[in-house]
Amino acid sequence: MKSLLIIFSVLIVFAGTAVAATLVLQGDISDEVEVTHSRSFKPVDGRLDSLSFRFYNPSDFKSGAMNQRVSARKVSYAPEPERVRTERDSFGNSFTVVEWKGLVNEATVTETYRVSVSIELNEAGSLGPFPLRSKEIPEEAARFLNTSPLVETGDADIKKLASTLAAGAATEQAAVDAILNWVVDNVKYRSPVSDYGAARTLATREGNCQNFSHLAIALLRSVGIPARIAGGVSLGRPWKVPVEGGHLVQSIGQGGHAWMEVWYPDLGWVPYDAQQSRLFVGPRHIRQTAGMDSIDINDSWRASPKLPRFSENISAEYLRDDIELSLKGSVPAPSSYVMASSLPKAGPAPPLPIPVEPSKPVPKGGVVEIGNISFAPLTDFYTDIKADSGQRTFDKETAEYVTGEHTFAQAFTVEAPMRVETVSLAMHKFGGRLGSLWIDVVNDAGGRPGMEGVRSLPLMLDTVAYHPGYKWFDFRFADSRDNGPLLKPGRYWIILRKSKDAVVNWAYTPGNRYGGPDDARSTEAGIDWPNIMNYDFNFKVTGSSVGGEGGV
Repeated sequence: MKSLLIIFSVLIVFAGTAVAATLVLQGDISDEVEVTHSRSFKPVDGRLDSLSFRFYNPSDFKSGAMNQRVSARKVSYAPEPERVRTERDSFGNSFTVVEWKGLVNEATVTETYRVSVSIELNEAGSLGPFPLRSKEIPEEAARFLNTSPLVETGDADIKKLASTLAAGAATEQAAVDAILNWVVDNVKYRSPVSDYGAARTLATREGNCQNFSHLAIALLRSVGIPARIAGGVSLGRPWKVPVEGGHLVQSIGQGGHAWMEVWYPDLGWVPYDAQQSRLFVGPRHIRQTAGMDSIDINDSWRASPKLPRFSENISAEYLRDDIELSLKGSVPAPSSYVMASSLPKAGPAPPLPIPVEPSKPVPKGGVVEIGNISFAPLTDFYTDIKADSGQRTFDKETAEYVTGEHTFAQAFTVEAPMRVETVSLAMHKFGGRLGSLWIDVVNDAGGRPGMEGVRSLPLMLDTVAYHPGYKWFDFRFADSRDNGPLLKPGRYWIILRKSKDAVVNWAYTPGNRYGGPDDARSTEAGIDWPNIMNYDFNFKVTGSSVGGEGGV
């Protein structure tokens, strides 16, 4: 087996000090999984005269870094449709079109298949020069230099930023890394959003996987680098990478996902995930399609007289999940963690400084609310385009099962003395008639949860009603803001505890929307907290600002 060189940027803890670094890892990954993917359409007001559903088929994919093979694929329908056909689009993607007439009850498509993924990387990257010579780019790749509805390559702000970012690059790989370093450090994950376009993403600095991909692709195309969007399914099973003193845990929501591919003259098309990885994508990505932007890669449907309700479910059974990695070394940049197969030979262009918004002072005695507050309580999995057609989005549930064998913690920072009344976590209850939850707020000890702190009152789960999505679970520390425990300025950790049959999920934001790269951790036992999570949990701390000394 060839050696696997993977690079992560993450915080390493040296003698209690957190230092941002890119970690160089060596090893290999081999993965085999059986996937079941079902989609359902339920008529809203009685009968559907017609329904046509167009969905993309998983396919084999090979690059220099990885190999995906799909086998044993079966598709079943209930009820039996009027017509089923297979087509290919201008990008070479394969999709199935299924049509029903006179539907009264729910229509379901159930797809099963087996996917084998092998990742065998070495230190070799691209040697292609930058800028690329346009006459040497083949026609098949050159089409991905053009603008498209969601990748506005000609936008003035996009062109200006891309030119600045790539100015110091001698190789194409260095230019790509400089652009993606900026994107991952300056765009924050948010879902859902109303606009997935690159220009809007640059203006707001937020969005989901489509926004990350569209902005990165637009920046690349505007400096003459062919780039296209790729789409498929992401699987939610976490996987670990060794870091100094523990592991970096990679986790991503299960559902539709978009990433990208970049063309190199010496490598061909190479996959990237703008949020996570360079020159490859992780073993939880199943590729189906590629196109100009996400309009080209998505499932869609038409119906008459009214669009049905759409829902989907994806489950995965792992037959093999071999991940053998060891720490090889480290290099700087970006400040958020990513993975890569190699560094560019000439090194990346210097990144631009990340703009930091100044902290707003809180008036003495005023109400304080801090945290990673934005989350999707309940997501609709399609967008109405017009009256008779819909399209599946890439929004999905991003949450961690937090009442199993692991204990989880989320860091937050207090900038001025405050009394805490309530800490709220964005959660979903699956069970817990006899169970309870509570949280400890503890001090920071060298970048990890410490031993000193305060405990909330228990939240008895039999008092919490079942709810179809995510909502705030409130953990009280006092009967009023003025009576709560006093926290001095500094860094603290929220630790979730449980008893008996408590079964809940805690929502998270992919990436580090709230704080730094090591603000969420987990442990299986003890107090070492060795696992760094690649996300921030959704939480809020509510209380009042005060003066004086003392506190935790």
